[in-house]
Amino acid sequence: MRGTITSPTTTASCSLHPGYLQVLPACLQQLGVTPDHVFAPTTLAALATLTEDMRQPVEAWEALLRHAEVALADSHPDLDLALDLAEFVKPWDTGPLGFITMASRDLREATEALAHFYSLLNDVYVLHATLEDQRFELSLQPLGPCPSADLERLTLATIAWHARWLSQHAELAFDVEFTGPAPTPARMARMAQTFGGAVHYGALRSRMSGPGHYAGLAISRGDHGVQAMLRAQLSDRMRSLHAESGSFLHLVERQILDRLEAGTATLDAVAGALGLPARTLQHRLEAAGLSFRALHDRVRHQQAVLLMGEGRHTLTEVALKLGFASQSSFHSAFKRWTGQTPGQAQKRPALAATGRITPQTTT
Repeated sequence: MRGTITSPTTTASCSLHPGYLQVLPACLQQLGVTPDHVFAPTTLAALATLTEDMRQPVEAWEALLRHAEVALADSHPDLDLALDLAEFVKPWDTGPLGFITMASRDLREATEALAHFYSLLNDVYVLHATLEDQRFELSLQPLGPCPSADLERLTLATIAWHARWLSQHAELAFDVEFTGPAPTPARMARMAQTFGGAVHYGALRSRMSGPGHYAGLAISRGDHGVQAMLRAQLSDRMRSLHAESGSFLHLVERQILDRLEAGTATLDAVAGALGLPARTLQHRLEAAGLSFRALHDRVRHQQAVLLMGEGRHTLTEVALKLGFASQSSFHSAFKRWTGQTPGQAQKRPALAATGRITPQTTT
């Protein structure tokens, strides 16, 4: 069988949390299919032994999907396992990340938390969330050279189903755009049923959007008091993952982060630390759809919301830790990132502790 499961503690860029693979047998059972009729016993045994630190290549997950779809082609001719997984997986299946979305006050907070901690699930994409012009949008930016159409469908469809479940609004409809050519008419109809809105292909970046008021829909399932604990746990896990990861963008982000407070996070300094000419670094970032300035801005934004979420720093201290020359320049940058001033964000604790909300002007 293609896509052999490996067991490294970390992998290079384009790796997934092992849960992506381990949920497949249970999903097949939900579809009325016996897993051992699809996968060899050795494959199922290997899946069962994966632990959380055994990140898997995205190609291994895609190979399992293709194998199952081919094996079930006669009985399930239009099977799209990525969409089936999206409907099957519940928030708690992702552990603390799912619980923090359940403990959020509204869909905006839940989505912001997911965007910030998304790298715990995979390092194939960055998830961006924006609220502009009365539209709430999520988009996927590839991090490396191996984009996955299956992962794009799974991610956006899972968010759509979870948004309905968390808000108890089954009628929520989302418009979606995907990269690549359109699928068969049967799969296209399935996509329309999943998202409830318009479905288009051939886009430059996969994205999902809905009316702006969706962001304010309340979530009443969780205990908001556990947010700080969950956020600290996920932050520690993400720092550990990034410290061990071989992902090129993670390496650049770490170099930027280490130099923010000293004000030395320049293109030349970071390139030198990585042993690269500045032009080469810029070209590699451009290949990932980024500029050094945009990545520097993103690291500052992430660190800002984490520092403010801790509640231990004044705004002046946060500004200095991020390398801003003055509090006023930090104030301007923060408003550009979030549409709010730092003072307004501090009055809403959950927002100050959530994550990667990237203005379209910086991506």
